[in-house]
Amino acid sequence: THLGCAPIYRPDVGASDLGGDSWMGGFFCPCHGSKFDLSGRVFAGVPAPSNLEIPPHNYESDDVIVIGIDSEIS
Repeated sequence: THLGCAPIYRPDVGASDLGGDSWMGGFFCPCHGSKFDLSGRVFAGVPAPSNLEIPPHNYESDDVIVIGIDSEIS
């Protein structure tokens, strides 16, 4: 996130401990309460100023994704 916090995957829709609003689940930042959808887009009305960054990654196989290595570099 913008502050370096690690978002937590929360698949539950409208979780009561996260405000019970229209958020459809995704990622929750415990540092300041920002919410993001499964694509990393920021939910309206939260402190985060922008979407989550997509890190460099590479698809090793149909079942494995390697984070931190870009396919253009490897």
